[in-house]
Amino acid sequence: MSGSEIYIEIQQVGGSVRVAAVDAATGEEVVFQVPVRTTRAEIDQLALSKLAWKMGKAAAKSPDEKRPGKKPGRGISV
Repeated sequence: MSGSEIYIEIQQVGGSVRVAAVDAATGEEVVFQVPVRTTRAEIDQLALSKLAWKMGKAAAKSPDEKRPGKKPGRGISV
């Protein structure tokens, strides 16, 4: 993630702010909420930390472990 571009979208929703951050290179996304009084620097740092955690977690999994369990997907088979 070092040196990659990150897109951050910030929307105020009532007394909180919804933040969506996307890593441009991988397409990984995190979404979280913070109080309205949170500074932009704090939002940026939190977004970077959350993306790094998610990408580290994804890198630790083997390619066969993308989904939990052995089933092919969600829903009802008929």
